[in-house]
Amino acid sequence: MRGRRGFTLLEVLLTITITAIMMGIIYGVLVSTLQARTRLERTTEVEEAGPVLLKMISDDVAAAFVPPVPDQPPPGEGEPAPANPAYFLGKDETGAGGDADVLDFVSSRDIWDPDTRRVADFAEIGFSLKASDTYPGLSLLVRREDPFIDDKPQGDGVLQEMYPRVKSLNLEYWDGEEWQTKWGDDEAQKKMLPRIVRITLVLVPDEEKAKNNDPTGEKKYVMEVSPVH
Repeated sequence: MRGRRGFTLLEVLLTITITAIMMGIIYGVLVSTLQARTRLERTTEVEEAGPVLLKMISDDVAAAFVPPVPDQPPPGEGEPAPANPAYFLGKDETGAGGDADVLDFVSSRDIWDPDTRRVADFAEIGFSLKASDTYPGLSLLVRREDPFIDDKPQGDGVLQEMYPRVKSLNLEYWDGEEWQTKWGDDEAQKKMLPRIVRITLVLVPDEEKAKNNDPTGEKKYVMEVSPVH
């Protein structure tokens, strides 16, 4: 019976060479695919981050309302007049990159209440900026929500980090005659909502440009929304 012939050294080397070439091709295709996916994700973030954030903010603001709160009784003799609460309060503030306005209000947006383990029909919601520790001159967009409504809807609640590379947040309020830079300070505004809220958000979606504080990476987004009346 003839013995089986093994592989020659040349055949082994040829097999290894062909395998190495195939692995190189596969690796090259994989790397190219991953790089293309990264570029696509970055492009998608650059194009969609602003509109998505504006949509989230505007949806909350559109559901804002002022509860029917009666006027405070007149103070007793020698006592200071009690202040009526502001349930829609916009502050004109400045932060690391410019405008860093703050808005706190009561909204009819449904949110999950972890204490009662149910969906709350109303909530206190707020938006503000917090200086970034990672990106110089930029801020972190923060959303606050609290399912418990009281007469000071500007304090408690859970903070949610929405976006890490915000240059500025500017909020303006149309009262029917002119644009205001803040809302809820005077007694008349405490009982009403602005007719329109204009949201101007400046982001730096590109992470590398954000790290280098490159102004060419800034993108501006504007949206107007009418709260419930």
